[in-house]
Amino acid sequence: KDPKGGCFCLARSHPLSTYTPICLACGIVLCARNLPQHICPSCSTSLLPTVQSRTQMADRVKNELDAQIAHEEREAERLRDEARARAGAFPTL
Repeated sequence: KDPKGGCFCLARSHPLSTYTPICLACGIVLCARNLPQHICPSCSTSLLPTVQSRTQMADRVKNELDAQIAHEEREAERLRDEARARAGAFPTL
């Protein structure tokens, strides 16, 4: 269960959940505050009922993490290149 009790805003106050946008049992629209590992705040059923959907969720999260790590590495490399360029632009005293 969600220790905070879940959210019943129907994605009006918060963005729509990217992982579980709707409960497959009762049809309630779920916002991003309703995490997929918790149960539905309305009908108390699991938001990920099958092993296949859990596997798909894990693959999706892994892909998102890989993309985020790659983006952060590119940004760090860009900042290092800029620092090298600035260091070489003017002679140090």
